[in-house]
Amino acid sequence: MPTNDVVSITHLLRRTEYVARPNRVAALTGLGSLDAAIDDILNVSGTPVPIPPGLASDTTNSNYEQYVQATQWWFDRMVDSPKPIQEKMTFFWHGHFTSAWDKVNSSYMMMSQNKLYRDNALGNFVTLTQAMAIEPAMLVYLDNTENRKGAPNQNFARELMELFALGIGNYSEADVEAAAKAWTGYGVDWTEGTPNYQHYTYNSAQHDNSLKRFLGSSPTNFNGPAIITEILVNNAAKRLIAARFIIAKLWEYFAHPGPPPAVLDALQAGFAADWNIKSVLKKIFLRDEFYTAAAKQGLVRSPVDWTVALMHHTGLRSAALDPQWYVGYMGQIPFNPPNVAGWKANGYWINTTTLGARAELAQGVTWKIRDTYEGVTAMTIPNAIATVANLFGLNPLSTTTYNALSNFLTAQRQAAPWGDWWEPTNLLTMSMLAPEMHMA
Repeated sequence: MPTNDVVSITHLLRRTEYVARPNRVAALTGLGSLDAAIDDILNVSGTPVPIPPGLASDTTNSNYEQYVQATQWWFDRMVDSPKPIQEKMTFFWHGHFTSAWDKVNSSYMMMSQNKLYRDNALGNFVTLTQAMAIEPAMLVYLDNTENRKGAPNQNFARELMELFALGIGNYSEADVEAAAKAWTGYGVDWTEGTPNYQHYTYNSAQHDNSLKRFLGSSPTNFNGPAIITEILVNNAAKRLIAARFIIAKLWEYFAHPGPPPAVLDALQAGFAADWNIKSVLKKIFLRDEFYTAAAKQGLVRSPVDWTVALMHHTGLRSAALDPQWYVGYMGQIPFNPPNVAGWKANGYWINTTTLGARAELAQGVTWKIRDTYEGVTAMTIPNAIATVANLFGLNPLSTTTYNALSNFLTAQRQAAPWGDWWEPTNLLTMSMLAPEMHMA
C-alpha cells in the first residue's frame, strides 16, 4: 500500500486540489497515514455553498454578463474553496452529465444544475442521477421537453445509457425506444409569470403508459425514474456495468487514460452495492496504481485546471484576470461543453492552437506580476530559477527545463543592459509554459 510520504501527498493534492499547497502537504503528511489524509481531502461537510444572488433565482433574464459572473465566480471557488475536491467533482459531473449554457440559455437553470452537482458531488450516484434527469437544464439540453406520447424524442434516453450510465454496446435500440417512451411527459413549465416558471414539471397527459420491455424485463409500464432504477438497482448485470463505467471515468479524470483492468475488477462490485461516490474515490486514491510513474506522469492539466493553478500561485483572481476569455481559446469553456460527450483529455489539450492560447494567458499573467519579481535580476542563476520554480510549484524541475531556463538567463545577462528588463518578464512566462506546469 502507498504511504503518506511527501511525494505521494504532493501527487494526491495536485490531482484532487489543483495544486499541492505547502501547508496542505505538511498537514496531511502529519496525519500519520494515507488513509487519514484521503479522509481529510474528501471531508466536504459543512455549510452549503450559496450561488451568487441573481444567478440561481432569476428566471426572467439570461445574458452574457450573467454568464461572465457565473464563470468568474466558479473559477474563484476552484481557487479558494477550503475543500477543492468539491469543485473538482462538480466539474467532473458537469463534464459527465453535460448541459450547455448556449443551448439552455438560462442562468437559473444552469446554476441550479451546478448547485445540484456540487451538493451531491460526493454523495450517492443513484440519487444524483435521478435528480440530474429532472433538472430543467438537462430536460432542455437533451430535448426531453419535446418528448411526449405519440412523438417520443430519444435524445435523453439514448445519452442516459450511452454516455451517462452504461456505454456503447450495453443496450439495444429497442431499449432506447422503450426508455424514450418512459420519459415522455417530463419537462419544464414555460408559463411566464408563475412561481413554477422554468421549473421541472410532469404532464401525465403527455406520458406514454404503454407496457414496455427494457433491458430484458417483462412488459412493464415504466416511467422515467423507473428506467434509472432498472439500470442502477434492479438489473444486477447492468448495475455492474454501470459501476465499472463510472469508475473508469473517475480514474481517467484523476489518474490517467486507460484505467488498469485490475482496478476496475476490484472496485466495481463495491460501488454497485452502495453507489457511494466518496467511498469509491477513497478506494481509487488508495490503490497502488494511483501512485505509479504512469499515473504521476500520465495526465495533462486541462485548461481550467491549468488556469486555476496559475491563479492560485500568483494570487490573481477572476476580476483581475478575466479567465473566461482565455480558456475558450484553449478549448474548455465552463458551462459550455463542446457536445453531450463533454471534454476529452490529454492530447486533446496539446496542439499549436491550445498551447498558443496558454501562452497568451501566461503573458497576461506576467504583465500583472512582473514588477514583484524584478529582484531575480540580482540573484544568481540557480537562485533565480529556484524562485520561479517555487512560485509555480514546479519542483523538481527536469534537467531539460532547468537547462532551458539557465541558458536563457545566461544569454540575457550577456546581453546587458537590455537583458535586465526582459529577464523577469520572459523567465516568468517560460516557467508558466514549462512541461512541469502543464502536467497535473
